[in-house]
Amino acid sequence: MAEDDDVRTRLVTAMPRLTPTGLRVARVILDDPPGAAQLTVNQLAERADTSTSAVVRLAKTLGYDGYPQLRLALAAVGGESGTTPVFATDIVADDPLGKVIHKLTAFETEGMVATADLADPATLTAVVDALVHARRVQLLGIGASGLVATDLEQKLTRIGRWCRASTSEDDALVQTSLLDAGDVVIAFSHSGETAAIVEAMRRVGTRATTVAVTSSPQSRLSRAATHTILVAGREDGFRSAAMASRMSQLLVVDALYIGVLQRTPSAALALRRTHDAVADRRSREP
Repeated sequence: MAEDDDVRTRLVTAMPRLTPTGLRVARVILDDPPGAAQLTVNQLAERADTSTSAVVRLAKTLGYDGYPQLRLALAAVGGESGTTPVFATDIVADDPLGKVIHKLTAFETEGMVATADLADPATLTAVVDALVHARRVQLLGIGASGLVATDLEQKLTRIGRWCRASTSEDDALVQTSLLDAGDVVIAFSHSGETAAIVEAMRRVGTRATTVAVTSSPQSRLSRAATHTILVAGREDGFRSAAMASRMSQLLVVDALYIGVLQRTPSAALALRRTHDAVADRRSREP
């Protein structure tokens, strides 16, 4: 394996188990390996907004004796990256799929770790409390965010909660117009600027509890919502169809589902009934 491939592969392979500070250092390096090689340990730490000890720990995690050895490996990375198309940070056109899946795992894990760091326990608790006591739950999401909304719909339905996911613009507007006191609407939008979703949330106003799941606290969706749950996940190149952001949104979905499950005494019975209903049908199939 070439030295430049080796150091990059070590970095992306290690990312799922790195601390948030280690991830910041790794991100700076991966964005420009030859440029990072020109930095002293203090300069790299400053650029990554962390300490020199975090840089040294990363070097040792990657299997180097210290930062000087990591710096030498980075210096060996060629400067010809401009001749090869870069589609998602360091995923290039000629990467074999085996390497692509490892890199995507690292990037998506990075997004989920960052989302966990962004999570406000008080906000999550408030949203779970609203869901537990909701008369009905309306979920909104278009495109990739619609997949996330549908996932939460399936989870909450299985434990006996009245829930509906709207994944088209017209249905989002129609269903939110029917909401009233005691209802909850959760809207998923990475940018927080999806026009139909923002309009639907604005039309709800204060009639129901509104929740925005987005990466932008200053977005129009956030400003229209009672609560905002922030998610991380950069979108660029091959990942422009909301790959990393979708995984971060699904992490939030799982956290909300578990929170509702923990506080719903009838959930266990509902899960057993729904499981038995499906299992019984399958047992009768030829």
